[in-house]
Amino acid sequence: MKRLNPWLILLFVVALYLMFTNAPIGGRSTVDYSTFKTLLSQGQVAQVVSTGDVANVTLKTEMPVAVNAGNTTQNKPLKEFQVRLPNSSATPDSNLTAQLQQQGVSYSYAAPSQWLSLLATFLPILLLFGMMYFFFMRAQGGQNGVMQFGQSKAKRYGKENKVSTKFTDVAGHEEAKRELIEVVDFLKNPAKYHQIGAEIPKGVLLVGPPGTGKTLMARAVSGEADVPFFSVSASEFMEMFVGVGASRVRTLFEDARKSAPAIIFIDEIDSIGRKRGAGIGGGHDEREQTLNQILSEMDGFEKNASVIVLAATNRPDVLDSALLRPGRFDRQVTIDLPNLKEREAILKVHMRNKPLTSGVDVQEIAKSTPYFSGADLKNVVNEAALEAARIAKTQIDMSDFYRALDKITLGLENSSLTISDAEKKAIAYHEAGHAVTAAVIPGSDKLQKVSIIPRGRALGAAFYLPEEQVLMSKERLENQLVVALGGRAAEEVFMGSVTSGAADDFRKSTNIARRMVLEWGMGENFKNMALITDSGPVFLGEDMAKPKAFSEHTSQLVDEDIKRILQAAYERSRQLVSEYAQAMHDVASELLSKELITGDVVREAVARVNPDLRSPVSLGKN
Repeated sequence: MKRLNPWLILLFVVALYLMFTNAPIGGRSTVDYSTFKTLLSQGQVAQVVSTGDVANVTLKTEMPVAVNAGNTTQNKPLKEFQVRLPNSSATPDSNLTAQLQQQGVSYSYAAPSQWLSLLATFLPILLLFGMMYFFFMRAQGGQNGVMQFGQSKAKRYGKENKVSTKFTDVAGHEEAKRELIEVVDFLKNPAKYHQIGAEIPKGVLLVGPPGTGKTLMARAVSGEADVPFFSVSASEFMEMFVGVGASRVRTLFEDARKSAPAIIFIDEIDSIGRKRGAGIGGGHDEREQTLNQILSEMDGFEKNASVIVLAATNRPDVLDSALLRPGRFDRQVTIDLPNLKEREAILKVHMRNKPLTSGVDVQEIAKSTPYFSGADLKNVVNEAALEAARIAKTQIDMSDFYRALDKITLGLENSSLTISDAEKKAIAYHEAGHAVTAAVIPGSDKLQKVSIIPRGRALGAAFYLPEEQVLMSKERLENQLVVALGGRAAEEVFMGSVTSGAADDFRKSTNIARRMVLEWGMGENFKNMALITDSGPVFLGEDMAKPKAFSEHTSQLVDEDIKRILQAAYERSRQLVSEYAQAMHDVASELLSKELITGDVVREAVARVNPDLRSPVSLGKN
């Protein structure tokens, strides 16, 4: 925000002063008429020049005079001052001229200045209006703000300020690229499509979780298309004045048509594209007017085949169905979380300008970051560089990436936390319970390392290298529950009491069991049934009006299924930690002495109890 001009502040203060005080324009002090008459009778007045209602008085010598100062009177040494004469017909002073002649005072009349009088009257008002106008224009973002309410705020990219991002700068998402390359090709070679009678989609909606690269993909389209590109956030259409949003939409599409062929990109379109009439009480508000104008511009009575609209959102479920029909956003391009190969490619893009040691294994980092978005991976590389710089390294190695991952997933090390020996032992057995059950159960995620170093709100943690799967089997989900509840089972078996440390384990395991019953049809009472079809956030108004999904009796049966699944997993956890008690003691002892151990240490401890579980390959070394 620009700083205010100090001269404007000064004018504003002067205006207020002139309005709320009786200060004269000429800068002379003002005295009461009675004080003037007293000075006149004492022979102290040398000259009087009258200009209508006000007279300028000059004394023979400088002397203390009672001067008006707001609501108070104070003595001040003066030789010249002003006095307001009683020229009103109700209170005239007919003896004033005689007294002046008697005292030998030089007395004269001067015609009052009409311009000075008008200026003194209207200057404060003009200054106040000027300040209000200035602040009003600043709120609208420029000198022409008053006339720009309905003007589009979209940023235009063309030959002068062309976007440099290309598809080669976007790692992964090959299917999405193919869809968007077709759009770019149409804008470059429209005759190829027109001669065969094909029509390009009017709009392309980029859908995906936050941080997956939707806006980056739109920038790549701008860089590849070599046509005017208008970029705007959907929230910029909205204003406090009614009708401004619709006017800005009209202006944006008019500018795009003048520059056709062109592309319009609307980011976060869900802020104005939500379903109409879904709010409590319905109504026709400013947001709906803006949405109606977008619908009309995209596929209304007037056709515009040479303007393509790109939009991005991470909430396609709340968009109005009229936006998603053919003729408007014909295609939805899903930009999902990257898989292992795509994560590796994204990491390489962000590592291009970083000084790395030869021992940095990009593939292992990619395996250690499942369900990370492109923005998350960029943050991992940046945090690793910060970790290296913090200890004055000139190159980034794997230890920096490990520390960065620990910091991102769990938080900073909490070295100031005081933990008693008994609590530390309970934490060690708790984490050993997770680690041993993960090492024993076949097909579970590969254990990478175990730590009892407090980080963030976690007192300890076990790290895994999960195998990415599209489908989750019932057996794999049950194995996840066994590992999640292994910590509480270990506390009960080896410590004789339980602690509050398993709170997060319970939340995760209960959520898995609930989805198994409600969404995936894996409960005993409701096999092959989905009792909840929409697991997204509540859409205010629409969801509140929906009838209840099932009865109270069904809710009780659902709770029974969830309890049965969790109880079976817990009993299996207790059985495993008891069966591998020696491995539990070994792992807990290593944790108490070293605080951080690799997955190989756990697997070796398990193999000493059951040699059949000895792994021929050592993974997860740190």
